[in-house]
Amino acid sequence: MDTVHIMVYLDGSSAARRAVTYLAPLARHSHVKITLLIDRPHEAEAETLFCNAEALLNAANPPIRSIRGATAERAIVLESKASQPDLVVFGPLSRGGWQRWLGQSAVRSLARRLTTSILLMRGRPNELRRALLCTAGGREGIVDARMTATLLGPLHGQATVLHIVSQMPLMFNRDQRNPDFLAEVVMSENTRVNRNIAAVQTVLKEAGVDVKIRIRVGMVVEQIKEELQVGGYDLLVIGAHHARTPLDRVLLEDLSTELLLDSPIPVLVVQNAGE
Repeated sequence: MDTVHIMVYLDGSSAARRAVTYLAPLARHSHVKITLLIDRPHEAEAETLFCNAEALLNAANPPIRSIRGATAERAIVLESKASQPDLVVFGPLSRGGWQRWLGQSAVRSLARRLTTSILLMRGRPNELRRALLCTAGGREGIVDARMTATLLGPLHGQATVLHIVSQMPLMFNRDQRNPDFLAEVVMSENTRVNRNIAAVQTVLKEAGVDVKIRIRVGMVVEQIKEELQVGGYDLLVIGAHHARTPLDRVLLEDLSTELLLDSPIPVLVVQNAGE
């Protein structure tokens, strides 16, 4: 199994502690390498932060320790460039009040600047077991599936592949708009989108992840939020792939940012360095 390198930013916050606990079952696999990162302002408490994280992780491989950068954002960018992790993990980077806006700004900036996939720790998930992978039906979804499989495969997790369409024929009544029923109907057609969704399903299944497909009708963000409310998920997966036009790029960034900042559970934003 290929080595997976995960970098976790520590700042003493409850979100950082939850991130370590969330990733601990994965870190106990021998192919997983962990880097623990602290910025310069937290250097005085570094030993405590490192030791606490290492005790929670109980990792198969001793984590690498790193201290750098004058701010959280700077530290994450510098360490990402230096160590080239497969995944960067951090919390909301805010403490409340006016600092909440600064934290949101830093998260948005990191999502744009990093070429590495990121996992933003949100909410209070109990464990990493069930993912909602959102796909537009393009080939990029396969990259998202590979990263999802990297995290869930060793844990024998479950994934729901969600595709959203803007409209369905009027002949479908309310009962027939059930996401499971729609998946059966839509996936029976031999289209490019369906073949790509089937490829996503195959990648996940081959990694040992239990998979099902659901299709919803409506506005993308609204339907994702509705699915999160009913699905009992503990990870949301979205892609951050290159858009074809400037307008597409703005729309994609707006969608990703809204989900990043509003999601009730951790969000995995998958980058494709090969695009």
